[in-house]
Amino acid sequence: MSQLKSTMSNDNVTPTDATMSTTMHVQAQPNEQEKPPSRQPSMDNDEDDGTPDDTESLDSNSSRKDTSPRSGRNFSRGVTMNTLVQEGVLEPGPGVLSIDYLGQKYCGDLLPDGKIFWENVQFASPSSWATYIKKKINPAKKSGCGWNSVKYKGKKLDKLKLNWFRKNSGNAVPGLSPASNCDEDLVGQPTTLILDNKMVRERKSIKYSEIKLQGSLDPNTIVEFEQFDENMGKGQPFSVVISTSVLLIIDFHSHLTTSEVAGYLGGRWNPNDRCLYIMQAFPCKCKLCDQENAVIVEQEISNSLAARQLMRVGWYHSHPTSQAEPTLRDIDVQYEMQCNNIASHPTVAFINSPFDVRDSTRSESVYSAFWVAPPPDGSPEQAYGVPMRVKYTESIDHTIHQDILHELRLLVDYYKLHTDVITFTKLWRGTMTYLDKIKLSLTAKLPKDKSGAQLIQFVQEILTKACQPGSLT
Repeated sequence: MSQLKSTMSNDNVTPTDATMSTTMHVQAQPNEQEKPPSRQPSMDNDEDDGTPDDTESLDSNSSRKDTSPRSGRNFSRGVTMNTLVQEGVLEPGPGVLSIDYLGQKYCGDLLPDGKIFWENVQFASPSSWATYIKKKINPAKKSGCGWNSVKYKGKKLDKLKLNWFRKNSGNAVPGLSPASNCDEDLVGQPTTLILDNKMVRERKSIKYSEIKLQGSLDPNTIVEFEQFDENMGKGQPFSVVISTSVLLIIDFHSHLTTSEVAGYLGGRWNPNDRCLYIMQAFPCKCKLCDQENAVIVEQEISNSLAARQLMRVGWYHSHPTSQAEPTLRDIDVQYEMQCNNIASHPTVAFINSPFDVRDSTRSESVYSAFWVAPPPDGSPEQAYGVPMRVKYTESIDHTIHQDILHELRLLVDYYKLHTDVITFTKLWRGTMTYLDKIKLSLTAKLPKDKSGAQLIQFVQEILTKACQPGSLT
């Protein structure tokens, strides 16, 4: 069984684990049945304290130098939350900032650098925080009227900002007022997330058309999927059916650590109906940079596949905090695996994203599946293949078998010994713990009867026990 090349995308928050030498990188795709959040119609009257959106002001909290009048700089576009903190107008502290929106009140922490912390996410400015909250309620919102919407200890930030202007500029700051200052902080500002006390940032995807020759880009660059098009005679070349038990193990595995994980997929290929059946997941219980143990783990998985008379039909891996789209390295690994198995059966890659920094309010993980098409005709010899999103159907398992429970316990026993294990008793966001998060995510893949509830109870018991003092011995 050929070993998987390194596919670490540096998505994990432990950089030393970013070199996987023997485990494959599988990428999964959003569930075919999973629909994007519906866009609500735009609300004409948001009741943002009576100020319409066309007069909202957006500030930027980028790391600029002192922009106070004493610095001699033109500060018409440079006053930030950090400026007001440094000037003593604002005092950092928990819950000192608030937003009142459509009858609800949201309280956030003001950090010493002027940034805002709310529900485990750090925001660069009042506008980015206000927009984030308002788009949760009304996805059609374009911006959040930050300086006018956010209050500091009950007082609007725009009023505090205006008072500071008047005090330091003799009431004569050309072209600058809380209503006209527009620094467009929402453009290019990466979202950040605190994952088990480690800060991670949003990663941007590029289009396949932007890729040049191999070696011209960082192999950890994330690439958007291309789509099959039935109307153009370029439909998906085979269908995929995956067991919900497989998705359950992938999701459980992905939630255990802040680092990327990987594993193989076992199943069968039916050439008559051109359908790939994915029936079992085989997690790789080794660090992605541990070449010596990876050889042993791969042999064990190979033996397990043979004993169950299953083919290796693919692989999976996680992107802990980034989108479920492949990196350039993932594309290379998948294409090589396809070439190795082309004579007997197709192979697919799955990606699981449990803590996507772009939507930290989401409880359920995002899956995606992909297959790599050859480079377009006329491409250079070293061109990358094209990552094609694969649609798949879930085959619902109505019972939870003992081998599933055994695999979950083995995974916990392995990861509890490592420093990058998730502490499930800690808060993920708001009052919800990481244990609550994984339970909510797994529930979507469980039978809707007593066996599903029993598995959730089993998960709670083994993860709670792993977090107790003395459990590492």
